[in-house]
Amino acid sequence: MKPSSKSLPRLLGVVAVLLAGSCGVQAGETGPSASSGSNHSGQVIGGGVRATTTTSTTLPELPEANVEIVGDDGSELNRVIANAVVDLETFWEEQYPQIYDEPYKPLSGGLFAIDSSTDPSGIPCAGNDISELLNNAFYCPPSDAVVWDQEQFMVELADQYGAFTAAVVIAHEWGHVIQARSEFEAPSVTFELQADCFAGAWSSQLMEREDSAFELTSTDLDRALAGILSLRDAPGGTADDPMAHGSGFDRVGAFQDGFEHGPSRCAMFDAEDPMAFQWPFSVEEFETGGDLPLSTSQDSDDILDLTFPALDSFWSEALPQIADGQQWNPMGEPVAFEDGDNPSCNGEEVSEFVLFVCIPDRFVAFEVGSVFPALYEQNGDFGVATLIATQYGLDVTDQLQSADNEVAATLQGDCFAGAWAQALLPDETGASAFDLVLSPGDLDEGVSALLSFRSASDRDRQGPGFDRVKAFRTGVMEGAISCLEIEGN
Repeated sequence: MKPSSKSLPRLLGVVAVLLAGSCGVQAGETGPSASSGSNHSGQVIGGGVRATTTTSTTLPELPEANVEIVGDDGSELNRVIANAVVDLETFWEEQYPQIYDEPYKPLSGGLFAIDSSTDPSGIPCAGNDISELLNNAFYCPPSDAVVWDQEQFMVELADQYGAFTAAVVIAHEWGHVIQARSEFEAPSVTFELQADCFAGAWSSQLMEREDSAFELTSTDLDRALAGILSLRDAPGGTADDPMAHGSGFDRVGAFQDGFEHGPSRCAMFDAEDPMAFQWPFSVEEFETGGDLPLSTSQDSDDILDLTFPALDSFWSEALPQIADGQQWNPMGEPVAFEDGDNPSCNGEEVSEFVLFVCIPDRFVAFEVGSVFPALYEQNGDFGVATLIATQYGLDVTDQLQSADNEVAATLQGDCFAGAWAQALLPDETGASAFDLVLSPGDLDEGVSALLSFRSASDRDRQGPGFDRVKAFRTGVMEGAISCLEIEGN
């Protein structure tokens, strides 16, 4: 992020390229004054927990698949991929005729698993150096074949984001198989986003079909989204780059479009739809090469000092527009605390949460001894800002009494954070109407913050990260008024 040139005289900082675990939020009780549901009077809501891993190296137990993989090293991960191929062929045999009004032609050129010892002479779309094909997965149109690195790329994805993420990568490549058959033509970014959308459509039907080898869970989906984020274009690239694949926000959005609306929605993609959220760094951002600092001396701009007034300014304008003229009362001073020096809310000490909004006293508190520095280090300045924004969003849901359960309140709060992010998007001059303006990659950081820093109790209270990301994206795409329509499960 950077200060907006419309409100502050200097341009500082850029968004970090790093994408990793970040801070999640959870509603919690603070003693006898706490209540449940949407009436949060006397309650701490939005408390956070420390980062927990969302990954696993455990591979699912799947049957042998009747699929030939040239170069197969016999790994269990290749068995996962083989089962995905069987399922993808079944899926597209049914779906392709419905969308394109002609029979689906199965893959004819074969499957190839490669590693550093593979002879490139027998690999489709290969040159003379096998190293040029490693750390990748791809579809080769001239040979109608799919190739993947079984030594590093797929293994690292599975280790970090779960085995199903490797299957999603293959589903993305099958999206390119479909594009070859449908003769789809579009700019590179649209081409890649449609393949992500097709992968989401395939993933969705796994949760409904009884004959699939996969037993897909919401945790698998959260891990897959994190894996998709990791494969994004580096911040600062543009959507018209001939090699563009999309930002993390774009790619996650395309996957969720397919998941929610099916392959027919993906087939509608064109050069204008979906919109790609990619723009270059300004000269000032490029030269500084980093985020706004987390905290500094009072004579410098930092993300904590700038986020709170930017949120108050936004809600001063936004609340009357969505609440029949109701005015926004600015929040109280935020409370930064360290573990062991916990603040009180409504007369009760709050010891179990590292991020929360105190409803009766109307302030946001956050732990700066270790949690927020780790969040900032791992996920950049807008990861921090997004989580603070969700707490403001929870306060809005309480004021409007717009949610009748905890999950709905959480999702509406996430959506309101997305609406704030929408207001910070740079205009044609590179500024916004508020104290901050988004830098390239900031939306990716916001998505990751909602997705990755979560515990089991977070999932129980708030629902899957998949749903929280969807709510955030709704706010970014449609604004604050859309958030009032979100309901919990």
